[in-house]
Amino acid sequence: MASPALYGSRSVLWQIYLKDLRGPLLQCLAPRFSRSMATETALPGSDHPPMDIALHAPLSTASSVQRRTAPKQPDVLTTIYRFPSMEPQSFAYYPANKLHLPLRRDILHRAVIFEGDATRQGTASTKWRKDVHGSGRKLRPQKGTGRARLGDKKSPSIRGGGVAFGPHPRDFSTDLPRKIYDLAWRTALSYRYRRGQLVVLEDGVEIEMDESRWLAQIMNWNHIGKSDGGSLLVARKPGDNLSQAFLGIESHGRLKTEDDVDVKDLLKAGRIMIEKRSLDALLRNHSSDLNRKSQNHGSCLPSPTGVNSTSFAGTPLQAPMLIIEQQMPDVYAEFKEQPGDDPDDVHFNALYGVRTIQLNRPKKYNALNGSMIRKIIPRLQEYQKSALASIIIIGGAGPKAFCAGGDVSHLASSIAQHGDTGRADAKHYFGLEYKLDHLIATYPKPYIAYLDGITMGGGVGLSVHAPIRIATENTVFAMPETGIGFFPDVGGSFFLPRLEGRLGTYLALTSSTLKGVQALYAGVATHYIDSSVLANLTARLGELVFKDYSDLRSRLLTISRTIEEFNTGLPPASPPLLAGDIRMAIDRCFEPSSIEAIISALERERDNHSPQSAQPQQHVRDWAATTLAALAEKSPTSIKVTLRQMRLGAAWDTRDAFRREYHLAAKFMSHPDFVAGVSARLLHKPATKPQWQPSTLDAVSADEVESFFKIEEGEEGLELLTQGRDYDRYPFERDLGLPREEHVEEEVVRRKGKGKGARRNEVLEAMVEGKEGQIGAREKVEEVLDRRCGVDEDGNVVWEG
Repeated sequence: MASPALYGSRSVLWQIYLKDLRGPLLQCLAPRFSRSMATETALPGSDHPPMDIALHAPLSTASSVQRRTAPKQPDVLTTIYRFPSMEPQSFAYYPANKLHLPLRRDILHRAVIFEGDATRQGTASTKWRKDVHGSGRKLRPQKGTGRARLGDKKSPSIRGGGVAFGPHPRDFSTDLPRKIYDLAWRTALSYRYRRGQLVVLEDGVEIEMDESRWLAQIMNWNHIGKSDGGSLLVARKPGDNLSQAFLGIESHGRLKTEDDVDVKDLLKAGRIMIEKRSLDALLRNHSSDLNRKSQNHGSCLPSPTGVNSTSFAGTPLQAPMLIIEQQMPDVYAEFKEQPGDDPDDVHFNALYGVRTIQLNRPKKYNALNGSMIRKIIPRLQEYQKSALASIIIIGGAGPKAFCAGGDVSHLASSIAQHGDTGRADAKHYFGLEYKLDHLIATYPKPYIAYLDGITMGGGVGLSVHAPIRIATENTVFAMPETGIGFFPDVGGSFFLPRLEGRLGTYLALTSSTLKGVQALYAGVATHYIDSSVLANLTARLGELVFKDYSDLRSRLLTISRTIEEFNTGLPPASPPLLAGDIRMAIDRCFEPSSIEAIISALERERDNHSPQSAQPQQHVRDWAATTLAALAEKSPTSIKVTLRQMRLGAAWDTRDAFRREYHLAAKFMSHPDFVAGVSARLLHKPATKPQWQPSTLDAVSADEVESFFKIEEGEEGLELLTQGRDYDRYPFERDLGLPREEHVEEEVVRRKGKGKGARRNEVLEAMVEGKEGQIGAREKVEEVLDRRCGVDEDGNVVWEG
């Protein structure tokens, strides 16, 4: 009959299997099995190759062993937290073959059964003569007394004596090769790491007082207590207060030293919290299978804690069929700190479930540089895996800017001074920036951007792809790239063509600004609040707790409703500016696919010769004249390439957009207009007029424009950081932000199709109610109804396409 320990071990494995299948958030990560449940095959779009090494093949001779190069795998990144505040302190890198192994249930099963068998023991127990301590002398004289022989103290006839050959407890322990057991250790740790349930702590964990209730409150508040499955804390030498406090909260978690923990413990707890030095020691002590040069295949592992080592026989290890030459290049090397990086240009903080990223270059308007990118990307990747990080918020330091763009001044100066070397450095910078922007665009957790201040260029890339973008009265949004001989990058190919009408093309070509609430009306921002309540909003978001089964959409909707709690109303006298006649003129004038045709349309508007103009409209004429003047200042090459970019980008998905922009950026680095534009506009004080080459639109041919989009054979492409999460429309644009024109059209057509007619007030109230009274929704729907709808003889609104 199997012991309770054995049944408990099998129960643990079964619970792991069930958790993998029933977790809605994890179903997309569930492995598909082929031939046996021991083989995990990679999913489509997975970043990790399948484990195709046969660990149980027959032992081969040295001459028949094949060699092959292991697939390149990156080191994995972990955050070191401080206990009990759980504030992130630093990073640590671990090899993927130690902390990112695929799940092997067969190996875990063997290890858990091995540990369970080692703790089983029979009930029969007798002392043999050798087990009884004492002298071998007779207890009393026997010769000449007539008494029977008594013997010494070890005699079976004496109370407490021993027998010659009595039964011993049965030994149920089984054998397991050391290398298999070590692989099981690292597989268990990898399983926890990949599920975001491995929390690495600073060394020397201790608390201020030995109160169990206080520790229980801390664990519940940090979502590591009983309600979240409990935690196992592993330390080398726990503090006295911590040890005493854990004695009264067994339901919240357990405390063990690194010498007492085993594989079953790693699989049983809801979350593993472990000191870094203990994790290092466990990985170091359980890496025997990674030593390719070891020839001692007959050695087996030492006994688990508390088990007699004599119970393990020398069963030979079944060696792998393929000997792997480990090549583990660190693909995160480009994100590691470089000489000259400012250690304080980005600040990271934690507030319960919120992780904040603050750009900290206020004197440079928080301009984005390589040092900042190398800090932000690893943090985002770690937050993505951490179960403690629920919401990520990015903002800027200082009262003036969120992020005024990329540090193009440095790039232009480098190109001017170093030529091809400077161009190569600039290309590398844009590659880093686009990888970060694409990571944000495909991020699987709620990501919020505070557009509090100047938001241009690189700052747009950090914010506009976020599902929630909050504008304030300080917001100044623009894409000014055509004015410096560049093009709207950072994903502008994707988000600008997807703004309503031709608004995106207008913003891209003219570099016009959107201030305050106008960014909300245009669709650049999804929410608007006063900047004075941003700190309170951050604190409120830190209080949110999501169910484990909540998907990203439900979490974002909860956050959106929370933001509306801080609704202070719209600023006074702030109707949509790009609305009515101006908006209709934008759609008319920026509809053509050539710059020359756009300029001709603007000239007709300026001269009031537009066929759609029923009467003189001075504000439209003034707008057309201002727009013509703005276009005349731009680089002819830039605006022609940008217009082509807007038309092609409407068909690109997020992956295509960033990869194609990487090629465009490289082409512009070789064009003289970039250095000329940045030098004249940004480096020269006061700013001067750039000398464009060529200086006129006629001199920029169609073939030259197309050459910017041609990808040469063998040209290196941009390797993005995420796979399989790209899209061709923003996935939450209907749920978040103000209603779009097509949504209003759908409501009008739907009501008309039912034969009820579409009354203006009914459409308006239905749309506002659908947005739960979101600030700005009423004003936006009213503007769309005024501009796009007429009224029939029955008083119903009619959509005028």
